[in-house]
Amino acid sequence: MTNAKLIKFKFKSGQKQVWLDWSEELKRRQDEVLATLKDEGVVSEACFISEDGQYVYCFMEAEDFEKVNKTVSRSSHPIDRGHKEARESSLDFVSKLECIFHFDNRG
Repeated sequence: MTNAKLIKFKFKSGQKQVWLDWSEELKRRQDEVLATLKDEGVVSEACFISEDGQYVYCFMEAEDFEKVNKTVSRSSHPIDRGHKEARESSLDFVSKLECIFHFDNRG
């Protein structure tokens, strides 16, 4: 059974395009992204922009988020370094939203 989390970020002033450019880079490097997610134990990940264009919502699904965090912290994947740099330079953490339900019919 997987767990889900959703995190809300706000764009740093003048940095929205940095995140949008990085998002396009991730799509171009999908094979690397999927390899990283597999190593981390992440089942799925998605990113959304709010209607007002001020916020980013990042959804992640995994069986064990503790394992995910440990794996991310020692990752040697170049794409993970780029992801951290883009996130830190363009996004401010707002909150982790509480999951009130999550259904998974894969197994």
